[in-house]
Amino acid sequence: MLFRAAGIGLLFALVTSAVAPLSAQTAYRLKGTTRNGGAPVAATVTAEATVGFRGEQFTGQKTFSVQADEKGEWNLLGLTAGVWVFVASAPDRLPAVAVLPIKFSQRQMQSAQGGQLNWALPLDLLPADEHPLIKAAAPLVVEGRALEAVQSLSAALLPDAKPATQCAAGQMALAIKQTGLAQQLFLSVQKAEPKNACAAVGLASVALLLNDWDTASKMFWTARELAPRDQRPALAAAITELQQIARVQ
Repeated sequence: MLFRAAGIGLLFALVTSAVAPLSAQTAYRLKGTTRNGGAPVAATVTAEATVGFRGEQFTGQKTFSVQADEKGEWNLLGLTAGVWVFVASAPDRLPAVAVLPIKFSQRQMQSAQGGQLNWALPLDLLPADEHPLIKAAAPLVVEGRALEAVQSLSAALLPDAKPATQCAAGQMALAIKQTGLAQQLFLSVQKAEPKNACAAVGLASVALLLNDWDTASKMFWTARELAPRDQRPALAAAITELQQIARVQ
């Protein structure tokens, strides 16, 4: 019995040591800003993981929330390897959304110090009053009321909808994981304005949520050439992550 107990204990120790590196990952800190043009917005920023390392099932804390300060600056600690959806919301503003891979192809063992991502995430919240077609959808998206939100967001598919409104609606559709609607909206913008950065980023984000890494990488590459300068580091990091996935497939 003594030898049997010792054997079981040894087996448990071996299994535990094999599993630990998979679950104990380095947590990363991401900094960013919430603004409307050049003006800061004291928004709430949430982050939600959709998949884990290289598209595997996500393990660990899946959601985070942080409040930006009066300068519109925020930082969030705890992100691990995976694809993350970031949503910034504030009263009288349309939610701003970004979908990005975080250390997606580089799972690392837990570090006591954690890690600082070497890029920041700017999120631009548009005034809701400037987009009356989809204004009613904003609180529905924030509250996660997807079916009701879709009804409001679908108004952006009308022929007289402006590209800026369609892009904002597409971002909100991403927040509630309505990839089909989001894709329709971004494609409509791209047809009207082939060099629209929001449309390119949006289509890359749709591809990420659909686990289509190759398309996402190509669209992020296009978006980086079109996007404002402050968005380019985040897009470049996404491209690097997705290219490393392509090398191992």
